[in-house]
Amino acid sequence: MTTLDGAPIEDVARGLPVRRFGSHAGMGHYPGWWWSATMSAHVGYESLLERDRLMLADFDRGVTAVASQPFGLTCRDGDVIRRHVPDYLLVGPSGVAVVDVKPAGQLDKPDVSASLEWTGRLMAERGWRYEVWSGASEVLLTNVRFIAQGRRPALVHAPALAALAAAGRPGRTLGQALELADWDVATDLRAALLVLLWQQTWRVDLDTPLSTTTTILDVDGGGHVQECA
Repeated sequence: MTTLDGAPIEDVARGLPVRRFGSHAGMGHYPGWWWSATMSAHVGYESLLERDRLMLADFDRGVTAVASQPFGLTCRDGDVIRRHVPDYLLVGPSGVAVVDVKPAGQLDKPDVSASLEWTGRLMAERGWRYEVWSGASEVLLTNVRFIAQGRRPALVHAPALAALAAAGRPGRTLGQALELADWDVATDLRAALLVLLWQQTWRVDLDTPLSTTTTILDVDGGGHVQECA
């Protein structure tokens, strides 16, 4: 045990969850493990809503480390002893963020709102950002779930990836880039496309449904692609 100020953020970010992700027949939520490209390891979640927030954190280029159920808080809040385990800890160049995931319908419950407000005050005192997340647009989540298939670039044929990256230009559609790529195997190119979108080497509007008519808005670093696992 330690104080919040005394917790080394590097150790917390790389540590194990403070509680298990149990499962049993008939339970009302869906825990599991997400393979995180950010961590090159599995990170746990306790519900599908938590999985969606974890997926977005993994997709966020500003996040360099993510931990699930990172620590437990126990502290007196007036006459009450409160205990709480936040859902996620996100670390990046801009600092540390602590995230709690709650369905919107629960936020007005007095015990929930009191716990979240108390947690927010503790995080502010520590100098960490605090976020209560209740979801995002279904179009965005559907798009990111789809391109998340590309989060393991080492499994994609490297020459096909390079050929497609070279065909990317701002203003071209995804379909045009696929047609212009100097590679004959369509399945290789479609797998490579997912890598380019996941790594955000090609930036597109993810708030509208993805298709071959989606326009490439920007190409990062002249088409550089990370090839590590």
